[in-house]
Amino acid sequence: MVCKFCPKIKRFDIFFIIIVCLAVYGVDKYQSYKKEKEHIREFEKLQKDCLFGDNKACKKVYGK
Repeated sequence: MVCKFCPKIKRFDIFFIIIVCLAVYGVDKYQSYKKEKEHIREFEKLQKDCLFGDNKACKKVYGK
């Protein structure tokens, strides 16, 4: 029995869905890379502050 209410999927629809999925994946990867880069910069700043004698920064970095 064929579903008469379901529209038929065309090739263009499949290509459109694939393009949208790739675009969303690309944006997600870009945003996660940007966020990771920001965390690395913050961690490096904490390490530098610890190196210059800030005890609070040392506790945050190394948990001591």
